[in-house]
Amino acid sequence: MPTTTASQVVLKLKRLFARFGCPDQVVSDNGPQFACAEFREFAHEFDFQHITSSPHNPQGNGHAERGVQIAKRILKQKDPLLALMCYRSTPCPTTGVSPAELLMGRKIKTTLPTLESNLQPRWPDLRVVRSKDANEKRRQAFYNNRRHSTKPLPPLKPGDAILSKLDHQNTWGTPAVVAGDSTTPRSYIVETHQGATLRRNRRHLLGMPALSGDTSPPALQHPQPEPTVPQADPAISTDTALPVVQACPPPAQDGRLFMWSGRLSKPVEKDK
Repeated sequence: MPTTTASQVVLKLKRLFARFGCPDQVVSDNGPQFACAEFREFAHEFDFQHITSSPHNPQGNGHAERGVQIAKRILKQKDPLLALMCYRSTPCPTTGVSPAELLMGRKIKTTLPTLESNLQPRWPDLRVVRSKDANEKRRQAFYNNRRHSTKPLPPLKPGDAILSKLDHQNTWGTPAVVAGDSTTPRSYIVETHQGATLRRNRRHLLGMPALSGDTSPPALQHPQPEPTVPQADPAISTDTALPVVQACPPPAQDGRLFMWSGRLSKPVEKDK
């Protein structure tokens, strides 16, 4: 693609749809080529649901991010087309079938020698493939959550007071109010005190506890008397109230030195 404008993206997607058919959903980020009127009209014309990930949350579009890494690694090879053929014919470790088998129902012939019987059409059992894929995703999610000590966050309701913070910010410093749920999972529409309407992921929002109007904190209902500090008697002089500290006794005339307690200090004899 020479450019990433909406017209070029729509043209590339039309070519894919003409070969493989129209999908039910298309997941993308919030780039300008996807968040424009031209792409919305294209989604309405080809009857698919366009889902965008939460802003400032690239993990919500992890499949596309991983696909970009695979494509970059293929393009770095000496022969990208040969590398693409090898990728399409390599069985997935989780499901045991290759992308070509899932698409065409047979293995494709590559530069590696193989038997003719291996190239015969043989559709894999899709129920087994989907079950293996789901089990592997659950296993990876379990170990990832255990490694990072993640926990499910409670849902927010419209009208809840929250604080917003992005990943590059250090403190929760943007107060806002939840306006409602977004069309995508774990995403909310919030309104800041300045009147701006933003879309944020749930992990970027921190709920604030609100006090109801008919109740008051216990400290306000039953105030405790503050302890009084005893005042000093003005008749008592400050000089007599404080203990008198004696100064260090001066050395004697014969050179002897006494300690604070009055004990005679004996000098240490050095080795000769």
